[in-house]
Amino acid sequence: MKPEIQAYVEKADLWINAHKAEFIEEIQELARIPSVSHPEEAAEKAPFGAGCRRVLDHALERGGAYGFETEDLDGYAGVISLGDRSNAIGLIAHLDVVPVGDGWIYPPFGATYLKEQDALIGRGVDDNKGSAVMALFVMRMLREWGVPLRHGIALYCGTSEENGMHDMRALRERGHVFPKLSLVPDAGFPVNYGQKGSLTGFIRADAGGNLISFDAGSAHNVIPDTAVCVIAAEEKEVYDALKKLPDALRKSITAEKAPEGMRLTAIGQSGHAARPDDSLNAIAVLTAALAASELLTGSAAKAVAGLHQLTEDHHGYSEGVFYEDEMSGPLTLVYTIAHLKNGVLRVGLDSRYPITCPGDRLQASLIRAWDALGFAPEALDLSAPYYMPRESPFVTALQEVYHDLTGSDDPPYTMGGGTYSKAVPNAISFGPGTKGPSRVHAFLPEGHGGAHGRDEALPMEKVYNCARIYVAAILTLDQILD
Repeated sequence: MKPEIQAYVEKADLWINAHKAEFIEEIQELARIPSVSHPEEAAEKAPFGAGCRRVLDHALERGGAYGFETEDLDGYAGVISLGDRSNAIGLIAHLDVVPVGDGWIYPPFGATYLKEQDALIGRGVDDNKGSAVMALFVMRMLREWGVPLRHGIALYCGTSEENGMHDMRALRERGHVFPKLSLVPDAGFPVNYGQKGSLTGFIRADAGGNLISFDAGSAHNVIPDTAVCVIAAEEKEVYDALKKLPDALRKSITAEKAPEGMRLTAIGQSGHAARPDDSLNAIAVLTAALAASELLTGSAAKAVAGLHQLTEDHHGYSEGVFYEDEMSGPLTLVYTIAHLKNGVLRVGLDSRYPITCPGDRLQASLIRAWDALGFAPEALDLSAPYYMPRESPFVTALQEVYHDLTGSDDPPYTMGGGTYSKAVPNAISFGPGTKGPSRVHAFLPEGHGGAHGRDEALPMEKVYNCARIYVAAILTLDQILD
């Protein structure tokens, strides 16, 4: 690393230490605004609902308060900029969050600061509002120091990353000109040079008979930890059937009387759809119990049996579409939403397929597999993989920055998670996550602390570390970018 850049990193360390309280306060203010993206609640200048409109307004107000130029892109996103926007390096974060779910210890939108752990807990603190504040504060540093940059810096704050990146897609369709190169602080260090493609959508099947209700999940990319159904059946019949289940399965199911029959609740473990091996899908638990108990009648029995088959694994074996490559690993396919309405079981799915897998062939094969089980597809959305050659000078430069500042020899990597790198041209995901256990998660119960789970946690050390690395990264890219 050049001596002048190393000198700025040392200045960043001092600046960060002097502004830690501000980091915390700004993240708290953003995270206390509920901002789940709701495109079905679209209004003028609020394409993803009132919560996203409110959080975007707050972010732009804070950018303006710090003296930066701001622009509202019709509610799809906002831009906070320093210097020449027409020749800028982009920083791209998102302000929308996944739904909260149940079972939190701390208030989901309280953005609680735990002094002993030096951490924040609340929906969105880690994914991705902390990164938005980090990027804004890096811009503050560079401006306050009067760094002679060859490029401007443009911080984009998106509002619909979690449900398909429709914010950035809409801007591209409208002809918006993005920066020549952007960094996305929504992954892990070092450089993420490839992301699997994704397929999301719904399948549906007739489910008449004695199944009164079935409810689980609320977001495609979140594996549900609870699934609940009501069956029109006698109490003794249900208890007798559940006694026949294997011990491990029976222990994950509770039954109780309900006005219309018997309510069955399955408990799993929540997690991110891109990493299903770390989770237990409650839909899989409940459908396994229902299929084995033979309690259901009519077309509901066939629909639930089919869904049980689909959820027996999460790598596409059940559908006959398993695929993997050396670059990005195995395909994942999970069913994360299930709701019964008017005799139809509607199921949401999330698949992350390897970089070399032909997405159109995968979709065609899945449609055939679903049809064989009585399910029809609905609103499928296919997103191509992201890939930047690891020999790219930008990948190489960012790797060197990370290695010089951390001493780590971790190589660049690919992943199943999707970030704005898939929706914005020439956008590289870089940080803020680091390998190894977090002391924050150590005091939380199992299943708590993750970005899409209960009690989402953000160790402030993660933010500060990312800020100092981003100072060096921006200064390095400023020198090598045309």
